Amino acid sequence: MTPQSPMAVLLSPRPAVVEAARRVGARTLVLAPDLSRPGVREAVALADQAITVDWTDHPQLMMAIGHLTNLPARAAVFGFTEASALIAARANEALRFPGNPHAAVAYLTDKAALRGRVNQLTGAPVRFEHCDRAAHLVAVAERVGFPCVAKPRTGSGGQDVHLLRSVADASDLAAQLAGEPALIVEEFLDGPEFSVEAHSRSGEHTVLAVTRKYGPRDLVGADITEYQRTTGYDMPADLDEDTRERIHRLVVATLNSAGQRNGLSQTEVIVTAEGPRLIESHAHPGATEVHDLLRLATGTDLIALSVASALGLPLPEPDFVEPRCAGIRFLRLPPGHFEAVEGIAEARALAGVRELEIAVPVGSHVPEATSRVAGHGYVTAVADSPQELEAVLRKALDTLRPVVLPAPEPEPGPSVLAGVMAREIPRADVPRDMLREAVKEEEHTAA
Repeated sequence: MTPQSPMAVLLSPRPAVVEAARRVGARTLVLAPDLSRPGVREAVALADQAITVDWTDHPQLMMAIGHLTNLPARAAVFGFTEASALIAARANEALRFPGNPHAAVAYLTDKAALRGRVNQLTGAPVRFEHCDRAAHLVAVAERVGFPCVAKPRTGSGGQDVHLLRSVADASDLAAQLAGEPALIVEEFLDGPEFSVEAHSRSGEHTVLAVTRKYGPRDLVGADITEYQRTTGYDMPADLDEDTRERIHRLVVATLNSAGQRNGLSQTEVIVTAEGPRLIESHAHPGATEVHDLLRLATGTDLIALSVASALGLPLPEPDFVEPRCAGIRFLRLPPGHFEAVEGIAEARALAGVRELEIAVPVGSHVPEATSRVAGHGYVTAVADSPQELEAVLRKALDTLRPVVLPAPEPEPGPSVLAGVMAREIPRADVPRDMLREAVKEEEHTAA
């Protein structure tokens, strides 16, 4: 690469993002508030340059990269998460760099605005209402109808999403919320869930893959707390042509509604008894596991494609021509003290298995799997058909034999509150909020 090579400005990227940008011939500049953080540090080592800057502060960001407008070669800012995609779009507009319109990214970030627009422009409406006051949540949920879903209008990553099955659920949630939350309450869409990866170029949208997402909505009677937990993905999804085409049309209509012009997107869809319905869409790629599956299934590198397209570089060719099926399943360990997993070597040796990793260190306590921590490890595999893929993934999981000992019962001791009250407190009229903070601190110390 030379000083005339296009420049990819990357906001707190993963190392794989830097590698992909360099692979298509771009110079790389990494920006991050802390270049020494794990993950970022490895990315910096791979990059051509790095600058410490809080890129969430627009004036700071402009001061750090404004000089790039004088480069003889093209430059663009890239963000591949919810927050960084929005900030990258704003920076690209300010500097007249190529990229997606800031308004389009903002539209996809606002779930309520997008829902209203898609309802108007497609034949697949979903009941929803805004809710900006906690006191109104029960009434709003009743009008939408149970079961329904309450989530932040601009949230991401499945955080703070609540499945409400009854008035009691809505009342409980309302009691936990701030006085004026910015929520969207929408009908619960019943059916299998799919993730659709797409790439846009000058307003033309190409669907790259439709991925089947497995989770608790596939299980009868799944608990509310399990609602967001993902158990695996299959790519491509095993769909009939009519359903696949209807999903494609819904995704294209959604991206057009938002004004998406360039770059990657991920759209989440439920196939209900009435047909595909939109959950939400984002101006950035989906889960890292889906990126990896796309490379295994089609040989396509999403990040390399996005960088090359924006910077006018030759689009990368797929690693292979003949597509195949790829899938991942997350391993769930029982609670307790993790001793070992037997059968790892046998599972890795199975035909079709590509990766098998255990994320919990031996000798540690098994953490709870949550919406943010899908599992305690994973296995990925490839096969020639969906049926063969399911068989090899199931066999790999069945081959693993985790050894987890029950956690010992905690010894009885003085109550947390008693411990707090036993401290020296100079005044009897300590404010309640100070006492609550002391209790929280004691609980944290005890934990």
